[in-house]
Amino acid sequence: MSEEETMQRGNWKNWWEFLFSSVGCLVGLGNIWRFPYICFKNGGGAFLIPYFIFMFLCAMPMMFLEMTFSQYSNLGPGKVWVCCPLLKGIGYGMVILTGLVSTYYNVILAWALYYLGMSFYPQLPWTSCNNDWNTVHCMLRGMNTSSPNSSLLVENHLKNATNVANNTDMLRTPAEEFWEHNVLDLSDGIDNLGSIRWQLLLCLFAAWLVVFLCLFKGIKTSGKVVYVAATVPYLFLMTLFIRGLTFNIDGAVKGLGVFLIPRWEDLLKFSVWCDAAVQMFYSAGLGWGGIATLASYNNFNNNVFRDAMILPIVDVVTSVFAGCVVFVTLGFMAEEAGVSIDKVVDSGPGIAFIVYPEAVSKLPLPQLWAVLFFLMLFVVGLDSQMVHVQTLTGALLDNFPKVLYKWKTALTGVLCFLGFLLGIPCITQGGVYILTLIDWYSASVAVMLLTFLEVASLAWLYGVDRIYKDLEVMIGYKPSSLWKIMWLFVTPLAILIIWIVSLVRYSTVTYGEYKYPTYAVGIGWLIAISSLVSIFVGIISTLLNTGDQSTPLFQKLRISIQPTTQWKPAVTTPPGGMEMRKSLI
Repeated sequence: MSEEETMQRGNWKNWWEFLFSSVGCLVGLGNIWRFPYICFKNGGGAFLIPYFIFMFLCAMPMMFLEMTFSQYSNLGPGKVWVCCPLLKGIGYGMVILTGLVSTYYNVILAWALYYLGMSFYPQLPWTSCNNDWNTVHCMLRGMNTSSPNSSLLVENHLKNATNVANNTDMLRTPAEEFWEHNVLDLSDGIDNLGSIRWQLLLCLFAAWLVVFLCLFKGIKTSGKVVYVAATVPYLFLMTLFIRGLTFNIDGAVKGLGVFLIPRWEDLLKFSVWCDAAVQMFYSAGLGWGGIATLASYNNFNNNVFRDAMILPIVDVVTSVFAGCVVFVTLGFMAEEAGVSIDKVVDSGPGIAFIVYPEAVSKLPLPQLWAVLFFLMLFVVGLDSQMVHVQTLTGALLDNFPKVLYKWKTALTGVLCFLGFLLGIPCITQGGVYILTLIDWYSASVAVMLLTFLEVASLAWLYGVDRIYKDLEVMIGYKPSSLWKIMWLFVTPLAILIIWIVSLVRYSTVTYGEYKYPTYAVGIGWLIAISSLVSIFVGIISTLLNTGDQSTPLFQKLRISIQPTTQWKPAVTTPPGGMEMRKSLI
C-alpha cells in the first residue's frame, strides 16, 4: 500500500480510539446473556479457572497474531493475506461470516429499540395479563399472598384454573406472552413466516440508520462515537448493580453467591472445560476479522503486544461483572417470587427480553430502570455491529482502493441499506426461526476451522521468525520466545481440539420446543460451510494465476506461499531502520 493510500485509508487519531473501539467489539450481547448462564451452569466461580486457561492458550496468542499482521501492513482481513496468497480465502471467509452475522445482529438491536419505546408506557406492558395479546395461560410469577399483587395473582389463578386443567407446563408469565405474542407475534414454525411486523420494521430501519450515522465518515466518526458507546454500558451496568443490591439485599446476596461461589467438584467434568473453551473462543471474537480490522487503522509504532494482553482481560472482567449484575437482579427476583434462582435464570434472548424485563418491573420507578436496561443493551450491541460493518467496508476498500475510496460514505450507506433489506425476513412473524437458524449454523463449523488455518498457516508458512522481525520493526523489541511456541504448537492444537469436541457435541438446531424440518437443517449446513468455500476458490484461483501453463504445480505452490510485493510495512521508514526493512521485503 502506497503512502497516499495509507493516508486515504486513515489511522486512529490516538490510541484511546482504538482501545474503546476494540472494547466495543469484544464486549457484546454474549457478555450479558450467555456468559452468566454458562458460568452458573458450570461450577460458578470455579468455571473461571478453565476460562482463564483458555484465554491464555487461545485468546491472547490469536489476538496478538491478528493484530500484528494488520497493524504491520495497514490492511484488514480481506487483503492482509498478500503475505501468503495461496490462503487468501481464509480472509474472505472471515468477511463472509461477518456479513452473515451483521444481517441478523441489527434485528436484535431492533428488538431492544422496541422494548425501549414500550418502556415509556405508564404501565409496562409486560407486567399484567389484561392485554389483548394475553391468553388464558397467563399468570404472574409467584403466589405470595403478602405481596401487594396477591389479589391479582389469586384472581388470575382462579380465572385460569379451569382452562389450563391444572397443567402448570402451560402457564406463561406476562413477560413471556409479551415477547411471543406482541413483540414477535410468533407463528407456528419456519414454514409459516406470516406478515412483516411493521413496528419492528421501523425499529430495524432506525437501528441501521444509527449504524450509518456512526460510520458515514469511517473512523473519523466511529472513533468519536466509541468514547460514549464503549463507556455508557459500564455506567448503566454499575447503576443497575447498585440498585439491585439496595432493593433487596438478601436476595441480591443470594444471587451473587449462586453465581460466584465455586463448586470445585465441577472442574472434574469434561463438559465444563468444553464450555469454557467454546465460550472464551466466541467471546474473544476470534476468527471474525473485527479486531484485525480495527488494528489495521493503528499507527505503525503502536505497542500491539500490550494491547493483545489487555483486551482479553477486559473482556473477561466485563463478563464477570455483567454476570454479577444479572445475578443480583435474578436473586431479588427469585426472592420476591418465592422460587429458587434456577427457576428464573435463562440464557440468550430469554434473559434479555423475558427475565430481565420482568425483574426491572419489580423495582420502584420500573419505567426508568427499563429504559436504562434497554438503552444499555442497544449500545452494547451497537459497538459490535459498527465493527461488523467496518470489517465489510474495510475489506472492499482494501481490495478496490482506486475505485471505492472516493465513495466511502456511499459504500457505507449501500451496505447498511442491503443489511436492512436482508434483515426483513427476520422481523416477520416467523422471523425468529430464521434468525436462530443463521445464528446456530453461521459459526458452528467455519469460524474455528478458519482460525485454526489462520494460525497454522501464518506460523508455519509465513514463519514465526518473520513475525518476530515484523514485531521488532514496529515495537522496537522482540517478545518472549514463548509466543513462538504458542503459535507453532499450543494454540493451533488447542483450537483444533475445541473444534473437534464442538462437532462431537453438536446438536441440531431448535427454538425452544420447536424442531426444525429437515430441509431447514440442510439450509443451515449450507450456511455453515458457505464461508469455507472461499478457501478452495482462493487456492484454485491463486494457482491458476501463478506462473504460466508450463510452470510445475510444486513450483506454483512454492511461489504462492511467498509474500507478494504488496506485503510491506505501512510506513516509509520503520523505527527499526532501513536495513531492517530491506531484510523483511
